[in-house]
Amino acid sequence: MPYVAPHEVVGPGGAPLEEIAARLGSGPWRQPIAASPAMRAVLWGWPAGFATVPHLHPRANELFLVVSGRAAFGIEGQPEQVLGPGCVTVAPSGAEHVIRVLEGDPFVMLIVLGPNEDLPDETVERPGGMLHTADQPGRGPTGR
Repeated sequence: MPYVAPHEVVGPGGAPLEEIAARLGSGPWRQPIAASPAMRAVLWGWPAGFATVPHLHPRANELFLVVSGRAAFGIEGQPEQVLGPGCVTVAPSGAEHVIRVLEGDPFVMLIVLGPNEDLPDETVERPGGMLHTADQPGRGPTGR
């Protein structure tokens, strides 16, 4: 996920996440919510059927909070999880992961990643990674 500069965010006191998502539509879209050197929080919206490219963050931990919709999360070292609204999961630093939005409603999640680095290798894409399968190709940005 690209670095988020503090001036790019909606900021404290902004609209509720559901209102932001409704305004932006079914996606794909990305809305920075908060940022500091220690972390960044970004609201993501993806349409049904969307999937990230398998990737990892060598130095950052990533927390996912599902706001609406359902998606399958493949995180290295864990069984695949299908998560819906209110569910949380974490991809530890260095763990390859992929997210696949299930059919149905658009998917919205808040991603919190720390630290908030602006480095060329902050995200490492692995299109042929171990979580990539022929029937679930990565076809979207890594997004974190």
